[in-house]
Amino acid sequence: MKQFSLFSALIFFISHLYAQEIYVGKWSAHINQENSKTGINILLEVGNPEKSILYPAQLKISLDSFDATYQLLLVKKNMRQLAISTQKFAVAEKPFSLGNQVSLFNGTLDYGKDSKGISSLELNRISNNSKKNNGLKMPELKNFSKNYTVLAEQLFSLLENGEIILKKVNTQPWSDSSTYKILQPKISPSYFGIIDTLFTKNKFGSAKFSSNKTSDIISLKINNNNIVDQIDSKKSRDNEDFQLDTGLNIIVFYTDDFGKNAYSNATVEIQFDNLNKSLDFREAQNTAATFIILKVFVQFDESSVTRFDSYSEDALNNKINSIPQGKNKSLSTSLNRPGKIIGSIVAKSQQITFAIWDDAVEDGDTISISINDKWITKNFPVLKKPQFITVTLTPGPNVITFVAENLGSIIPNTSVIEIIDGKKRKSFYIETDLDQNNLIKIFYDLKPE
Repeated sequence: MKQFSLFSALIFFISHLYAQEIYVGKWSAHINQENSKTGINILLEVGNPEKSILYPAQLKISLDSFDATYQLLLVKKNMRQLAISTQKFAVAEKPFSLGNQVSLFNGTLDYGKDSKGISSLELNRISNNSKKNNGLKMPELKNFSKNYTVLAEQLFSLLENGEIILKKVNTQPWSDSSTYKILQPKISPSYFGIIDTLFTKNKFGSAKFSSNKTSDIISLKINNNNIVDQIDSKKSRDNEDFQLDTGLNIIVFYTDDFGKNAYSNATVEIQFDNLNKSLDFREAQNTAATFIILKVFVQFDESSVTRFDSYSEDALNNKINSIPQGKNKSLSTSLNRPGKIIGSIVAKSQQITFAIWDDAVEDGDTISISINDKWITKNFPVLKKPQFITVTLTPGPNVITFVAENLGSIIPNTSVIEIIDGKKRKSFYIETDLDQNNLIKIFYDLKPE
């Protein structure tokens, strides 16, 4: 009986640990089409999330001679739904473009399992999304070449009202040099619903809802916690007060349906002392959107900071030195540069956040970052304001390598990186050049609570 209880506890712990990552990996669907040699093939690749909320993703659609790749953003709405960004950035489309028609791949992806226990994501289009043009200029079939009219019509029908159920292929996260750009509005290839980051020293804020003439069902979440859940935007409502965490916070304003409108008219104003930011579905960039995202970075009070867990120097060195030296060597050898260790820490969370900024003069520095021989990002611009990258650690030792891609206008390439693990944080000064990389060693100490 004790063995069974221990086994059950272990299963519960493992399932709890990975429950939030059920969406990461590859998902595919094949749909037969009359008079088609290939049928429609859809592949969705989902990357590791930022704060288990924002998932960068890539969508591929092919049908006979048509082949296209789009980048998009998925946002966790609840434990079984991902909201889809209306905006899809076309990495490649041939032999023609679908234009805004691809925006009809919109609404939510609902998680479930089939009779064989295979995980699936089913497209659940937002109410009225396929019935009206939602204020977007949609392509017309008459404008396509006669050679492609039938092909375009099949794809239009799929995106507007076709049943799309994606099956899980594997758990390999989508990893690309552009995945981090989707999460950074200043350098993203398109607007994916994320507006600029606010910086504040005040943890306390309020949400002020404007009463609409028409009814839209809306929700507001902060770090995946409900502030309001599926309320009618037409009804007047008192301000909602909330408290943020120190460090990065993600506020998401959702529309659950468009009521009788072609698109949502809802708006909410986020207030911190003298800082105000409006999240407004009436703005042109948010036309037909399912969400608007505001990142808020709360600067921490040094006196209240909990440091990374401390070990004795010998114990820490034993953990850190267990990192295979081959990894450091292969990284340096592959780039033909030696590596300088600038710090070693022990982390308790599998996901940690890097805040990176230039604390001197923004002079055009760019860096690339790898973890355990795999690139997290390449040619990342170092700006005056902090930018955030979420990193997933493997249990045990990890090596983070910082590589200067240029020297900017002021030599050497310099920046500050703060490693954030909940309330624990530690800053390092990075100084790289074209002859030497910087390394940080992180030991992820996996222990059940």
